[in-house]
Amino acid sequence: MMNKYKKKLIAIICIVVIIIGAVFIYQYAERQREVAREIAIEQQRIANAYSRVNVAFAWGETVFLDWESLERYKPLEAGGNPFGVHVSTYALLLVYYHRAGITLAYETVVDYFSQEFEPDGSLRLYNNGMHPEIYAFVTGEWIRAEQIGYHWRRMRQIYIDYSSAHRDAGFIEHHISELSPQMLIALARAHFDPDYALDLTSIQQAGY
Repeated sequence: MMNKYKKKLIAIICIVVIIIGAVFIYQYAERQREVAREIAIEQQRIANAYSRVNVAFAWGETVFLDWESLERYKPLEAGGNPFGVHVSTYALLLVYYHRAGITLAYETVVDYFSQEFEPDGSLRLYNNGMHPEIYAFVTGEWIRAEQIGYHWRRMRQIYIDYSSAHRDAGFIEHHISELSPQMLIALARAHFDPDYALDLTSIQQAGY
């Protein structure tokens, strides 16, 4: 009788242990799944932040962009031109000024893209609260309302037309990627102000 009772007790204990073990395993698996979900959500949040800032500074011609590379840190092109600027980025900030009425310093953009991490070791993201000027640029209504690439193409065409018309007068045409900030400012003004008298020759003769 006692052996039978012990066997039942042992069986009950074994069942309880199995149930407790199953519950523990289930809870552990759930915790692991939750951690995995949180990691996936965080990774997607980071990818979204990178893609949004990279697209915002890419003139909006997204059909030509490598979307996979956009979802990670991308520094500006190395070097700049002889005047120390990345022309397309500088011109984009001029469009921002003319269309949104906001000045975003070129140096601020260069500094933002110069590092993948913040001084505290966290990722440098436009929406981490540390870069309000970049955040305003990326999230502004202006960037959704504008066909950004149009302005860049129009400024290039103005330069090509001016070069062709003034070649005989001594103007030396360079590739647009080699233009000075002064010339870019003049081209942007000519694009947005039809009454502006464009004089790139004088700018060039002054060393710019």
